[in-house]
Amino acid sequence: MSEEQKEEQKKEHGSSRRRFFLNLAVGAVIGLGGVLPGVSGGVMAVSLGVYRPMIEALAGFFKDVKKNFFYLLPVGLGAVIGFLLGAVALSGVMDRWYSQVIWLFLGLVAGGLPSFLKEANERGFKWRYLIATVAGAAVASLLLLMKSGSGDVENLDSLNALQALASGAIVSVGTVFPGVSTSFVLMYLGWYKAMMDAFARIDVLTVALMGAGAAVCFVATVKSARWLFEKYHGYAYYGVLGFLIVSAALIIPGVTLSWMLAVDLALAAVGAAVAYLFGKL
Repeated sequence: MSEEQKEEQKKEHGSSRRRFFLNLAVGAVIGLGGVLPGVSGGVMAVSLGVYRPMIEALAGFFKDVKKNFFYLLPVGLGAVIGFLLGAVALSGVMDRWYSQVIWLFLGLVAGGLPSFLKEANERGFKWRYLIATVAGAAVASLLLLMKSGSGDVENLDSLNALQALASGAIVSVGTVFPGVSTSFVLMYLGWYKAMMDAFARIDVLTVALMGAGAAVCFVATVKSARWLFEKYHGYAYYGVLGFLIVSAALIIPGVTLSWMLAVDLALAAVGAAVAYLFGKL
């Protein structure tokens, strides 16, 4: 092998390694989005510019098994790591730094909008797509009613087998269909705290059942999501945009003029910069 070939191979290896760790980080953010109240993994996937390639790789997995496997592997590993770490750390971090975490994720969503709009307008923009935006915003507004009603629901201490399977399926919906805040649904059912506790105490059986429920639901719905975004590309994206805007507005923490507001806004700016950079990469 010549020196030029060796150098080219070295560059290719370095590029592949960089993509692996980049996708691992993206997956971790998606996983965190799946566990944080008001956020969804699908929203983070769209914001970071990986939603469409991820859905394409899943739906067409057997068309190019090797390529799709090595693309999905780091994203999947990162998502599991992000979800697990988020679930374990949620009670301590969110109890103390709830506002800061939410502002960081709001920044991530905002920073991903340029990448999102570029993909939405890939086939051209039509004014009638804004009808879908209004419809998406209207559907997302129902989350406000769901959130207000969640306080009247008794929170379970633990999940039975059927509830664990259903919880996993609900979480996966938020990844397959971006903008759906599954944590609000789980709060409404009174299952959210029990799900977080299962991860915190490493309840292997409950976690395994949630994983099984998530996997089955994911496989069952991913092709329908791909069909929707392929057949009705503009409407689907702009519908998600409306859902996304209202979902983000619903989780904005109360604003008070203090030095902490500067910290919150700084974290939002950091999140926006990171998401924008990921979109470029």
